[in-house]
Parts: sequence; C-alpha cells; structure tokens
Amino acid sequence: MAIVLYPGAFKPPHRGHFELIKSLIKGNHGGVVYDIDTAQDALGRVLKGERDKVEPINKVIIFLGGGERNGITKEESKTVWDIYNKYLSKVEIIIGSKNPMSAAKDYAKEHPDQKFYAVTGVRGEEDAVDLRRVSTFKNRPNVDGLAVPAQGNQIRATDFRKTILTGSLDAVIDFFPKELSREEILHIMKILKQSIIAETMLNNINNVMDNLFEVEEGSSGTAIAPKGTMRSLDRTNLQDTYTKLRRLLGDQEYHVTYNTDHIEVRVKQEGDAPGFDYTSYMASILEHMIDQGMKITPLPEIKIKKDLAESLNFFGRTAYYSPTLKEVAIYTEGRHPKDVMRSFAHEMIHHMQNLEGRLVEFNTTNTNEDENLLELEKEAYLKGNITFRNWEDKIKNENK
Repeated sequence: MAIVLYPGAFKPPHRGHFELIKSLIKGNHGGVVYDIDTAQDALGRVLKGERDKVEPINKVIIFLGGGERNGITKEESKTVWDIYNKYLSKVEIIIGSKNPMSAAKDYAKEHPDQKFYAVTGVRGEEDAVDLRRVSTFKNRPNVDGLAVPAQGNQIRATDFRKTILTGSLDAVIDFFPKELSREEILHIMKILKQSIIAETMLNNINNVMDNLFEVEEGSSGTAIAPKGTMRSLDRTNLQDTYTKLRRLLGDQEYHVTYNTDHIEVRVKQEGDAPGFDYTSYMASILEHMIDQGMKITPLPEIKIKKDLAESLNFFGRTAYYSPTLKEVAIYTEGRHPKDVMRSFAHEMIHHMQNLEGRLVEFNTTNTNEDENLLELEKEAYLKGNITFRNWEDKIKNENK
C-alpha cells in the first residue's frame, strides 16, 4: 500500500484539491507514474487520457506551505482543510515552517521503507513546470511522481480568491466541495475574505502611492524619510491620495482616515463600531429644548453630511441652517461627536429664530458688516452652547 505526498500552497484549498484526494483514495484517479526524466512524456500521456497501474493508496498527506500567499496564512488554509476533512478519509494534514516540497522530501527520508507517490494535478500544458518539481525527490528511491488529471473543472485558486471577494454565495459555490453545508461555505468565506481584502487593499494602495509620489534617494540608495513639516504641494498630494483611496477602496470593507500628515488604512473587523449614530442624542436634546419652552416645532429636516473638502478646509463649514427649507445640515467628518452636537444645538437656535420671524434675509454672512446678524449669532452661540451644557449635565445626572 502506498502513501501519497501532496505538497502545495493551498491558498486557499478548493473543490479541485478535494476531488483529487477523493479520487486517489477511491483509486479512480487515472494517474500516470513518472520521474524527472519522463516528466514531459507523462504530461502528454495524462492529457491524452492514458493511465498507469498504480499501487493502492491507503493515505494522503497534505503538506501546507509555511508562507503567506495573497493574504491567506497557513493557519487559515489548515482551517479550511479541517472542514473539508470531515468529508474525506485517510487524510493527514501537516503544517510546517518550510517549503512544502522540502517537508514532503524530509518525510519520505524519515520513512525509507514506505512506498510514496508525490502527486501533481494536471490541467494543461502550463503545468509542465509543476511536474518537474519531482526532481526534489531524485535521491529518494521510495518516491515516484504521480501525474493526475485535474479534478473540479479546471478550478484555479486565483479565480477562487477573486470570487470570494464578491461575497456572492451563488457565484462562489462551485469552488467548494458539494458535500459542504451552506453554513460551512459561509464560514470559510468569512475566514478568507478579510485576508484577501487586506492583501488586495495593500496592492491597491501601493499602486496609488507609486503613481503619486517620487522617492528621493540618498547616496546609499536608501529612501530619505519625509521631513516633519509638509510642503503645501505635498499636503495637496496627500489630500488627493486620500480622495483616490476612498474612491478606490470604498467604505464597506476599510477604514480610511486622513490625519494631517499621513493616511491610515485598515481593514474593518467584525465588531467594529459603525459610524457614530447621532439619532438618539439629537432626539434627546430636542426633547430637552421643548421642555425648556423653546419654540422649535415644527421640527426642521436634519441632514448629516460627510464632506472631505469641508473637513480639510480650516474655514470650511461645520453646519448651517436654511430658513427657506427649514433644514439643518451638520458636517461630521473628522469631528468629535460632542462638537457635532454643539453645532446642532447652535443651528436649532437659528431654527427657533426663524420660526419666531426674527431670522430675516441678510445680504452678507460677515458678522462685521451687519449688527443684526451679529446679535442673532451671539444668541445662537450663547444659547446653543448653554442649552447643550444644560442637557449634558441633565443626562449625566440621570445616569448616575
């Protein structure tokens, strides 16, 4: 009885790998035995549908690569194989720190009296290079190469990774063994998606950076670190980069944050807090204002705006009130929630002024040019801030 050595990256394992192992255990794999001298001939024979008589196989040992590929680690690959292995038999999974081919060779060396086949799946002419890897075992007389027709309709890990990113169960289901349950497939997708996203994100970021920045080099050829103070041009480039990254990466899978002199990008993790929800706080402070006898009904329409341009402009808007539309707009990008709520209270005072008929149309927004505008703004700043502070103190005492 022979043992099959199955070394590979398996980043990630897919239905083709699974079906190949099933065929090996069942003995209907249709494989061709070869060595380094007959590798090219074996390729042609497999593609023609020829097969050799092969010793019965009583075990398959999977050797997982130690490195990371496309964001997928050996531990994640092992987790997927463990799920697959519930539907297989006579399979052992070995995870190590070295090249999987070398690990398989060492295993064969440690068991000189055991007959082994080193298996390679063949999809087409492009797999000739994989067959030549049997040279790893050239000094191991107890190991022969076994070229086996690829199972699973020519599935490739590259296509598998791309399809996982779509998040579509219908699109990805053909890449998984048919034995798996829906819950197991979704679990694997969840495991792999974050890793693949992280790798894709890094590649996208590198491409954006390469296109936007030139790196100055010193005499040794090493990159010179940026200075502490950024030039206006550099800051503009950084802002443009932030905008492009936000557009490229979206906000479903990543947190992209602009921080004056650098950009922070990270993958969203399960359990991350969503964007701050102001709804309950706004409702509470509106109730407080009504209880204080302020004329704010009918209530205005309230709009939350996330605007990068305004947040990067020192003199940009933080909020405004439209008397005609009876609409309060609040800008939240990069602001502390309490600061946002102070702006909300301020604009609600303007709404009250409007309902009382005191917020007339002005020909300027400059408080230095109109005394009436200045007085209305003084009231909004004073009463808005005091109202917010009174409300905050009330809520804190209620929660003691």
